[in-house]
Amino acid sequence: GYTREFKPSKRGGVDYYVPIGCKRFAVKVKGKYDGGDNTWMRMDDKGWAVAYHGTSQAGCWAILQQGLQAGGGQAHASGTDVRTGQTIGKGIYCSPGLSVPLNYGDKGASIAGHPVQIVMQCRVRPSAIKRCHDENSNRDAYWVINDPNDIRPYGVLVKPK
Repeated sequence: GYTREFKPSKRGGVDYYVPIGCKRFAVKVKGKYDGGDNTWMRMDDKGWAVAYHGTSQAGCWAILQQGLQAGGGQAHASGTDVRTGQTIGKGIYCSPGLSVPLNYGDKGASIAGHPVQIVMQCRVRPSAIKRCHDENSNRDAYWVINDPNDIRPYGVLVKPK
């Protein structure tokens, strides 16, 4: 699995670890949201938290054009947030760690004949996170974001298999 070798920093009050072993491609988002206010991208507690969402090659392009949308698999929709007790509800699944999203990516993806895994690197509004698990005790925690406006892809990660 994915190993975390460096001390984390904070993004939106949540530990952030550099995604080691991946090639990151930036998505042009500066000035795109909130009337050009880029506070959500700050690299401190005032910015939004970082999360990862596994996808396919085709899914990657759709996400870049249309944004993230809730999928059909909603295993935790009737569950409760481990911190607030609120119902999780339907939403977009993501994780603050890279291991889980890597397992949900396209198993047959390839670039120039080389097998790869594709993960979207996103920022999520901290107050919008519904926690299926607590990331402080489970590095492979699942988060659900109910409103697509509260999760913004800002990088594409490609990891060789």
